[in-house]
Amino acid sequence: MIQPQEHEAPPAPARDAIHRIREIGLIATLAWAPLPFGSARPWAWDLLGILALALLGLSAAYETMRPSRGGMLKPLLPALVMGGLVAAWIVVQSLPWNLFGLHHPLWDRASEVLGRPLATSLSIDREAARVHLFRLLTYAAFFAVAWQVGRRPEAAQRVLRAFATVATVYALYGLAEFVSPDPRILWFIKEAYVTDVTATFVNRNSFATFAGLAVIAHLVLIADLLARKTDVRSRRSFLLSLADTLIGNAKWLVLGLVVCGGALLMSHSRGGLISALAAVTVLMALVLVAPATRAPWRLWFAGIGIAGLALVTVLTGATTFDRLDVMSKDMEMRPKIATAVLRAIGDNWLTGTGYGSFGDIFPLYQPLNVVGYVDLAHNDYLENALELGVPAAALLALTVLYLAGLCLVGVFRRRRDVVYPLAGVAATVMVGVHSAFDFSLQIPAVTVTYAVMLGLGVAQSAGTRAAKPEKKRRRVKSSGAS
Repeated sequence: MIQPQEHEAPPAPARDAIHRIREIGLIATLAWAPLPFGSARPWAWDLLGILALALLGLSAAYETMRPSRGGMLKPLLPALVMGGLVAAWIVVQSLPWNLFGLHHPLWDRASEVLGRPLATSLSIDREAARVHLFRLLTYAAFFAVAWQVGRRPEAAQRVLRAFATVATVYALYGLAEFVSPDPRILWFIKEAYVTDVTATFVNRNSFATFAGLAVIAHLVLIADLLARKTDVRSRRSFLLSLADTLIGNAKWLVLGLVVCGGALLMSHSRGGLISALAAVTVLMALVLVAPATRAPWRLWFAGIGIAGLALVTVLTGATTFDRLDVMSKDMEMRPKIATAVLRAIGDNWLTGTGYGSFGDIFPLYQPLNVVGYVDLAHNDYLENALELGVPAAALLALTVLYLAGLCLVGVFRRRRDVVYPLAGVAATVMVGVHSAFDFSLQIPAVTVTYAVMLGLGVAQSAGTRAAKPEKKRRRVKSSGAS
């Protein structure tokens, strides 16, 4: 007699409730982070850290209540090791010791000036190193929470849809302030970038990166609807279902795409525009070659995306392209700053000057023709190399590249829910390119958003066939003859 097949027990109500609370907390964080000037204020940064700690606590509680699944962390182990080494190195930099005589020579000069010995360290600003390490760990925590939440495809979709909606609201606010005779950021009078869309961000380039991530989210969600809703049985049914999807199920996503794309262009950020174009180009290319998207709709999707971008550019982007031809004073200074930073890296290439110490070390190398206080390199790669040292900075970059590589592998491995790995790759291109022009990843709202998108992408990067052998084993075990 064949025994009836056993079914998996449904999730425990308590465990399911924790998952839902964690998901809502993640969405609420995405909605809140851009509001207080992109969270680029110490109190807002600290609040994000507290939220990250709370969400990690919920995740720990959830994991203790679920059945053990061995091997889930295995794909992340290289990233955990590399990221852990970077964090450990930042701690070593900030410790007040003189291990093997290694310390920054500025401490010796300070001791001579003050006439008394000082506790030395590799970092020239130990407090800044600890603060910036806390912020780096905050971003890692949001990635981890998004990775855990995103293992459920329906949860990943809700989070990504929520971000697309939130970003559209911020873009609409930015456009409204742009046409206002008295532009403001919240209730503060707008003093910088008055003729640019910045929404609740102070810097137009930071908002451009945020809007670019929103464009990516809208595009992949539209692609997901097209993949599920288009009927490919005949040319006529395909065209009808394509039109019905775009003006029906996807109409709000299409509207949000236009709003966020227009706001990005009206930010007049050159780096933002270049980065968005690079990210959208990579996204379209991957949609065309990914096994999960091999259907007629992908050509229409690519064509509509390119046509839409061209239309919005023609209608709203003339000023941006005009600015591409104008070399502003700011852009004239950046090569000079970069040259000075390279000299500083040459003097501190191995041990760095301490995480978060750029504003303190750069004045020693600042050229005479660069006037004013320079606290940012406008190039995150150079800034990290100076602060962390070249080996640790390379390890940090490799950690992110490895995670993005998991998403890229997932694009070709997945047979469904491929939009999340697609979003992870495109978002990495967006922030990776812009980091060579500016400092958007030093704005918490931008980095938290990127960390969440990357976490969702990595969570959905495992092959859809991976669970089949386990399922077969359960069936064999639960059936027998008597």
